[in-house]
Amino acid sequence: MDFWFFIVLIVAMYYLYSAYENKKKYRLKERELRVEEKRLELEKMRLEKGRQDDEPVDSADRDNNGRPVV
Repeated sequence: MDFWFFIVLIVAMYYLYSAYENKKKYRLKERELRVEEKRLELEKMRLEKGRQDDEPVDSADRDNNGRPVV
């Protein structure tokens, strides 16, 4: 009986360790996705700010279709 107890104990420890490794991989992937999401949001904000800077401030600088007058 002692032999089977140690076999079961070793197998249980193996499964616990593999579950721990999978959890670490999952958390790392989750963090990478959060960083990617924040990077995309920052890039979106930069593009929106650049688009606002390119537009004329006064509506008199636009024609009837909303395009800037040169």
